[in-house]
Amino acid sequence: MSMKGQSAMEYLMTYGWAILIVIIVAAALYALGIFNPATYTGRIPTGFTMLGTPTDWDVADDGSFRIILNNRLANQVTVYNITATLGSVSDTYNTLNCTGDDNYLTIAPGGSIDPTVVCTNVLNPYDIDLGTPTAGTTYTVDVTLDYNAGGLLDHKETGKVSGTVSG
Repeated sequence: MSMKGQSAMEYLMTYGWAILIVIIVAAALYALGIFNPATYTGRIPTGFTMLGTPTDWDVADDGSFRIILNNRLANQVTVYNITATLGSVSDTYNTLNCTGDDNYLTIAPGGSIDPTVVCTNVLNPYDIDLGTPTAGTTYTVDVTLDYNAGGLLDHKETGKVSGTVSG
């Protein structure tokens, strides 16, 4: 009868040490950030089929959103509104009083532009506020652009940009 008890105790000790080692390894991997999705999230744009993907974008931990827009069309593009949505928070910026031919944000064919530089409306500077995301967390922002490409009809361009919130 004592042999069965000794065998059971050896079995428990062997698996106990194995489980302890697995727990220690998991804790070390967690401490290194292996299980944090932000470690693997790259800066990825999707959509933007007509104008072309943005050159650069950023969401800061104060909630400000910045994007550099492109124009891959053959005509000058006039952007009227930029709408950004992060989760349940959405904000729209009207580009009136930006420098350009008609006082809206204009992008030359094949060009790119940073609205934070050319939009000079003192009462409403280029500021899209997306709440207060935490630095280091991942985000996906839905972006909608209302624009005209030199024709009679206005267009809507949609896309998503993702990355990690900067500090």
